[in-house]
Amino acid sequence: MEIPENVKRETTKCQHAFECLDTGYCGHEKRCEVEFAFGPEALGLKLRGPFSCPYHESFGDVSLCTCPVRYFLYTNNSRNAG
Repeated sequence: MEIPENVKRETTKCQHAFECLDTGYCGHEKRCEVEFAFGPEALGLKLRGPFSCPYHESFGDVSLCTCPVRYFLYTNNSRNAG
Protein backbone atom coordinates (compact mmCIF):
# COMPACT_ATOMS: atom_id res chain seq x y z
CA MET A 1 0.00 0.00 0.00
CA GLU A 2 1.31 3.44 -0.90
CA ILE A 3 1.65 5.76 2.10
CA PRO A 4 1.01 9.45 1.31
CA GLU A 5 4.05 11.66 1.77
CA ASN A 6 2.22 13.91 4.26
CA VAL A 7 1.64 10.88 6.52
CA LYS A 8 5.32 9.93 6.31
CA ARG A 9 6.34 13.51 7.13
CA GLU A 10 4.15 13.38 10.26
CA THR A 11 5.99 10.25 11.39
CA THR A 12 9.02 12.07 12.74
CA LYS A 13 9.98 9.59 15.48
CA CYS A 14 10.38 6.48 13.30
CA GLN A 15 13.66 4.84 14.33
CA HIS A 16 13.75 2.28 11.53
CA ALA A 17 13.28 4.22 8.26
CA PHE A 18 9.77 2.81 7.65
CA GLU A 19 11.15 -0.73 7.61
CA CYS A 20 7.71 -2.00 8.71
CA LEU A 21 6.30 -1.16 5.28
CA ASP A 22 8.65 -3.60 3.55
CA THR A 23 9.27 -6.28 6.14
CA GLY A 24 6.43 -6.14 8.68
CA TYR A 25 9.07 -5.67 11.37
CA CYS A 26 10.04 -2.67 13.47
CA GLY A 27 13.69 -3.23 14.26
CA HIS A 28 13.90 -6.80 15.57
CA GLU A 29 10.25 -6.97 16.63
CA LYS A 30 7.27 -7.92 14.51
CA ARG A 31 5.00 -4.94 13.85
CA CYS A 32 2.46 -4.63 16.68
CA GLU A 33 -0.88 -6.29 16.20
CA VAL A 34 -3.78 -3.85 16.38
CA GLU A 35 -6.91 -4.69 18.31
CA PHE A 36 -8.99 -1.56 17.55
CA ALA A 37 -8.88 2.08 16.47
CA PHE A 38 -8.86 4.35 19.52
CA GLY A 39 -10.02 7.80 18.54
CA PRO A 40 -8.97 9.68 15.45
CA GLU A 41 -5.19 9.19 15.78
CA ALA A 42 -4.42 6.15 17.95
CA LEU A 43 -4.69 2.38 17.84
CA GLY A 44 -5.28 -0.05 20.69
CA LEU A 45 -2.65 -2.78 20.59
CA LYS A 46 -2.44 -6.46 21.47
CA LEU A 47 1.00 -6.50 23.07
CA ARG A 48 3.13 -9.59 23.45
CA GLY A 49 5.54 -8.20 25.99
CA PRO A 50 7.59 -5.15 26.90
CA PHE A 51 9.08 -3.11 24.08
CA SER A 52 10.46 0.32 23.41
CA CYS A 53 8.81 2.53 20.82
CA PRO A 54 8.51 6.31 20.69
CA TYR A 55 4.91 5.91 19.48
CA HIS A 56 3.82 3.63 22.32
CA GLU A 57 1.68 5.15 25.08
CA SER A 58 -0.28 3.64 27.94
CA PHE A 59 -3.82 4.72 28.73
CA GLY A 60 -4.89 2.81 31.81
CA ASP A 61 -4.70 -0.88 30.91
CA VAL A 62 -4.67 -0.13 27.18
CA SER A 63 -1.49 0.08 25.12
CA LEU A 64 -1.75 2.65 22.36
CA CYS A 65 0.12 3.29 19.14
CA THR A 66 0.19 6.87 17.87
CA CYS A 67 2.34 6.22 14.78
CA PRO A 68 0.76 8.05 11.81
CA VAL A 69 1.97 5.43 9.30
CA ARG A 70 0.65 2.50 11.36
CA TYR A 71 -2.69 4.30 11.84
CA PHE A 72 -2.95 4.94 8.10
CA LEU A 73 -2.19 1.29 7.30
CA TYR A 74 -4.71 -0.03 9.79
CA THR A 75 -7.57 2.30 8.96
CA ASN A 76 -7.16 1.94 5.21
CA ASN A 77 -6.89 -1.85 5.37
CA SER A 78 -9.99 -1.95 7.59
CA ARG A 79 -11.97 0.14 5.11
CA ASN A 80 -10.84 -1.97 2.18
CA ALA A 81 -11.58 -5.26 3.96
CA GLY A 82 -15.29 -4.51 4.38
